[in-house]
Amino acid sequence: MEEGAALKKAVLLSDFQKVLPSFEGTQSRLNEWVIQSHLAAEKNLNPSLSEEDLQRISKIAQRYIVKENLISKRRYECSDVFDLNWENHRIYLFDQAHHSGANIQTRNDFYSEKVLEVFNKLYPSENNKPHHLIHVTCTGYVSPSAPQRIKFKEITHAYHMGCYGAFPAIRIADAYAKVWPEKTIDIVHTELCGLHMNSLEHTPEQIIVQSLFADGHIKYSVGLEKEEKNIRGLKVLVIKEEIIPDSEQDMTWEPSSWGMSMTLSRDVPEKIKGYLRNFFLGLCRDLQMSPSELLKTATFAIHPGGPKIIDTAKEFLELSEEQVALSRKVLSQRGNMSSATLPHVWDEILKNPLKSGEKVVSFAFGPGLTIFGGIFEVTGP
Repeated sequence: MEEGAALKKAVLLSDFQKVLPSFEGTQSRLNEWVIQSHLAAEKNLNPSLSEEDLQRISKIAQRYIVKENLISKRRYECSDVFDLNWENHRIYLFDQAHHSGANIQTRNDFYSEKVLEVFNKLYPSENNKPHHLIHVTCTGYVSPSAPQRIKFKEITHAYHMGCYGAFPAIRIADAYAKVWPEKTIDIVHTELCGLHMNSLEHTPEQIIVQSLFADGHIKYSVGLEKEEKNIRGLKVLVIKEEIIPDSEQDMTWEPSSWGMSMTLSRDVPEKIKGYLRNFFLGLCRDLQMSPSELLKTATFAIHPGGPKIIDTAKEFLELSEEQVALSRKVLSQRGNMSSATLPHVWDEILKNPLKSGEKVVSFAFGPGLTIFGGIFEVTGP
């Protein structure tokens, strides 16, 4: 293919494949573990703490924890989060040396082991490895990485971007595909959010975070759209990124001695609501598409950055429940898997009977406060 022709073609997301994390639990069971872990950690740090103080911590957790009507179950690689025998734990052990659980080195070691297992499941032989791999994560940084250890030839590490990480990875793949159109490209997300809970942080925001996030792994291929148009996939029409003004401290994700520490402001849904319509209109202008038509007919893949995010987008953009149903489904069955979440929603969309040519509008939000979005088109049978 000539270079000029390749540059004019759109890229296609296809061949989605999930690897389920090892352990699944109901939201009610996992929420109970969160509450009990907070009490155990606090009692370890302050053995003389009164029963009244412990009840106060429990009441805060019970008030702000994400309920079962929003998330039914979540999956994790770490079995600690199903076990109340703290002395048996590898990560969430509470003793005099580990008031907040294991240190970041131990958590990174655990991450490295589990992600290597995931890559071996996704690529059991040399024959199914792509020419180029883009590895996306914000929950574990180890070098050499798992794909380097199993000898991928070309790797781009797209790390630490949080929940919107799929969009930058697609932009990287888009550029690569247009320069080397004959080469195959895969994007792999491996997120172990369950490694980064701190049971000594009893704030409402942290209770929400610890009852919202989960682990998730997914792979998909990115390549130039084929002439025969028989591949079931999502054609990328446009991707756009902006940072919401005056929002730098509303969401953060930083390394600490015990693991990765997140802050999440209560103002996030309101700030997203105040910016979302203009951002959406900008996407439409870039494609010269009718905003009103998309708002009526498109499927919306919205990253559930918190319990209120899907509701905020639905109400502010005046969408129907059907248009956001698959985003709610993934939230309910998987929780928030950081960067792996939107690819799970895209996979659900392709499994549903949307016809070729139908449009998909997708949004994600992360530290910055960054809003990323894209408009895709369904292809294939």
